[in-house]
Amino acid sequence: MSLPGTRIAGERDGDRLLITLHGSLDAMSATALQSQLYDLTQVHDLLGLGVPVRAIHIYLAGVDFCDAAGLRMLVAARRVAEARQATCHLHAPQPHLRWLLRATRAADLFHLH
Repeated sequence: MSLPGTRIAGERDGDRLLITLHGSLDAMSATALQSQLYDLTQVHDLLGLGVPVRAIHIYLAGVDFCDAAGLRMLVAARRVAEARQATCHLHAPQPHLRWLLRATRAADLFHLH
């Protein structure tokens, strides 16, 4: 599913699920992105041939805007990982997103790279 200006892509690498986000994480996109993230995790669990997802890596370099709804989506991704006894990693957040994560203390929930 593609939203105007917002994209999500996912692939499996062994026991890792690699998610790449581009565009805005806001109220207009967060619900759809959260649903896609859940679907990607479920599909990759089913296709994993017995190897469960142990780490979710979310690449954020292409995220140019994030509001509270987008932050909730990232926290929901962390809950998806936690439910699978997996870790959740955020890679290359832009300065504004890194600030938001730290200001809200959400950074403590993730492995930041």
